[in-house]
Amino acid sequence: MTEHEFWIRLEYRVCGEFAGMADRHLRHYWCDGFSPQQYHLDAPEPRIVGQAWIGSAPQADEWEFVLFLNRPYNSRADIDWASLLPADDATRWMAVDIPGKRIQIEPAAAVPDPPDPVPGQK
Repeated sequence: MTEHEFWIRLEYRVCGEFAGMADRHLRHYWCDGFSPQQYHLDAPEPRIVGQAWIGSAPQADEWEFVLFLNRPYNSRADIDWASLLPADDATRWMAVDIPGKRIQIEPAAAVPDPPDPVPGQK
């Protein structure tokens, strides 16, 4: 997966995560793209920082995003982009700060979705 493909797929993955949020208010949000600006690849806390367009009807606003990397990298070419994309059946990898217009993405924090409850059981 190329870096370009990663950002597009992450946009759709964030939309899916919003749609499945337990907080019904957050289910109305969506992501309309990422613009990475700073690559802190070999920092003590490796991360990419930039702008994301996060929306709730009727428009999207510019938010700050932080994507925490799973380890330090020497260059962008060394990043295994596919490893940073949370699985479709994973959750808890995204933190949302609506008042601060900030989203944090930490793929290494992803855990499997809990199983759907069996009808009639709690």
